[in-house]
Amino acid sequence: MKSAFGEGAMTQLAVSLDKSLLSTLDSITQVVHHFWMALPPHEIGKRIRAIREQVSMNVSTVADALSITEATVLALEDGQLDPIPGDYILIVSKLLETDFRYFISTDLDETENRTRQVFRSLEAPNANDAFAIRRFVSLCVSERDLETLLSIDRRTLPPQYPKQVDSSRLHKEQGPIAARQERDRLGLGTLPIKNIFQHVRSQGIRLFRHRLEDANLSGVTVVHPNAGVCMLINYDEDLYRQFFSAAHEYAHVLFDRSELNDSGCVLSYKYSNEELLELRANRFAAEFLLPVQALSKYSRPRGIEGLVKLIERIARDYHVNTAVVAQQVRQANWITQRTLDSFFQNLPVVIKRSQKTDPEIPANLTDAQSRRWTAAIEKGVTSYYMELLRRARTEEQITFGRFSEMLGLSVESAHDFVREAGIAL
Repeated sequence: MKSAFGEGAMTQLAVSLDKSLLSTLDSITQVVHHFWMALPPHEIGKRIRAIREQVSMNVSTVADALSITEATVLALEDGQLDPIPGDYILIVSKLLETDFRYFISTDLDETENRTRQVFRSLEAPNANDAFAIRRFVSLCVSERDLETLLSIDRRTLPPQYPKQVDSSRLHKEQGPIAARQERDRLGLGTLPIKNIFQHVRSQGIRLFRHRLEDANLSGVTVVHPNAGVCMLINYDEDLYRQFFSAAHEYAHVLFDRSELNDSGCVLSYKYSNEELLELRANRFAAEFLLPVQALSKYSRPRGIEGLVKLIERIARDYHVNTAVVAQQVRQANWITQRTLDSFFQNLPVVIKRSQKTDPEIPANLTDAQSRRWTAAIEKGVTSYYMELLRRARTEEQITFGRFSEMLGLSVESAHDFVREAGIAL
């Protein structure tokens, strides 16, 4: 069988693949034969068009990226371009935030189906959020690939908490009870959780953050057929709100695994507190981040001024917003419901964004390095993912081209990022 692609395209494909895959095949030609054109041109074109339209990308954008005419792009999508140049597939896959293997084989069909399940669940889908979710799923798969490459065993998920009858009262009680049990299981006592993201990852869950335009969408939890349970937290939210969202999504993993397995995903919206699953997750998150029992370490305040100062102090100590502290103070019966309602209405004290430190940004960075890290984090890169990439590159398990690709950057931009972010390769 003669390959439909020239030597340059085969070399480009080989560079993008991990050494672990290359070691299982005898030659670059076999890599191409193993993957390339398992699908006919009309199916490849159909898949490209479906995703392009899903993310509202114009034909002209694809044409510019491939340096071809719009008519040629339409011919590609109609299945009339045969053979399809290999570099077209690689460029389009990067443009559409989709693993190139989806366009050439059926290996990732289940992954794509799971991604579309998330899209169907969105209440206010838009192109930018569709890109963010596609990138999130791609990062989950890449993280799984890196762990496999580096022989890192994934920890099993935490135990599932039992369900009870469908009752709002029981759901309200289940959240805090499970939070206390989970803290006991993890040996946390009443101590503050310094990095909730790292904690969630330590429980066998993949967690990424990405800026989402839908301000009401706080988090997404997905059961991926290959990558396992994955969380996406809206980076556009206030940092302490992101901490709360991570704890909230963690509750879904602990309580709602059957729903996750059945539907493939759970989406958490800020205004869905009336739903029992969301109500329970919110109560869990508040108690998990700030146990009511922890309040016993503080002197009970006198007067409104003392209450406000104490709420601010506890918020800083436990890395939660003041509204969460006020809620927990109410649970401890330190204040009346009327006082709590007044606090929510007036919010007499808040912790400014500038006063909150992101635990994912390495310490002792220059301002320029910190800005570089921040820009990467808001596009989904995590400190854990970055460390996996760094190890894979320094141990020569992947090429720098693959390193760049897995960061979603060109090789030149990846060189700039490594230098400016102070990453040692």
